[in-house]
Amino acid sequence: MMESNVLFLGLGLICLAVGLVLMGIYLFSKQVTLSERLNTTASQEQSKDEDLQRAVNQPLFERFPFLLGFAKAGESLAGTQSDRMKTYRLLAMAGFQDRRFIGLLTSSKYATGVVLVMSFLLFGLDAGHRLTLTGLAGSLMLMFLSGFFIELWLKVRAARRGERLSNDLPDALDLMVICAEAGLPLARILKVISKELMFSAPEVAQELGYTYMEMQILTDRRKALTNLAERCGVDNISAMVATLVQAERYGTPLSQALKTISEESRKALVLELEEKTGKLPAQLSVPLMILILPPVIAMMGAPAMVRIVRILAN
Repeated sequence: MMESNVLFLGLGLICLAVGLVLMGIYLFSKQVTLSERLNTTASQEQSKDEDLQRAVNQPLFERFPFLLGFAKAGESLAGTQSDRMKTYRLLAMAGFQDRRFIGLLTSSKYATGVVLVMSFLLFGLDAGHRLTLTGLAGSLMLMFLSGFFIELWLKVRAARRGERLSNDLPDALDLMVICAEAGLPLARILKVISKELMFSAPEVAQELGYTYMEMQILTDRRKALTNLAERCGVDNISAMVATLVQAERYGTPLSQALKTISEESRKALVLELEEKTGKLPAQLSVPLMILILPPVIAMMGAPAMVRIVRILAN
């Protein structure tokens, strides 16, 4: 009777984990339809600021309020203050600016580990080996691997997002130069660019919109720009922030500073593409050797092999 209750409990935990995974896949794979993108009515134009705020503030907790409990539970297990800052920096680079994601990430690590351990003990081992050294070692290994793979997924997401930010930054800088030459201040430029790039470059629009909101709250605008560089972790954005801070400190015209940054970022992008192009011949040599060389050798050696087989047969 006890084993059947434990079995039902394990099946329930597995179903709960599968449901959370499917919910997360649906949430992150949901895309905006073409009709929504082309809908340019007056009501949508009036609600652009609200759309920008929702895109920046991560509406995950608004859609699923029960996740607040997981976030609060994981907040106490997130470690020291330095560990939390390190986790938050990684989350920000992956696109999760809300600090409540620190607790949600910690809770997901422990929940995934518990589900894997229960599945391993119930279905991977016999009843007599669950409390042995093998069960303990396997459980500890699964707990470690669950947290490791979640962090690995987060790092891969952060790296891909950083690459998209670096590729979309030159276009954003060109638009910023146009706005600066039109006489707009820096905060207004960030707001306009974040609206214009909401669909073509959502990562850049999200970061610029978040920086604009920080400028409205913080007294020092340089602090908001520094936070932008720390959140993104991209060299191009760090160079842009350093130039803007220096221009504001020494009174350099904003349009001139942005034009310089735009030219440098465009040159850096071209150099990166040329570097990737130069590496292609060396990278293609291994597939060519693996896929082309064996058939060539087989075609050249086949007649000799056939002749040897005939001689041996006779």
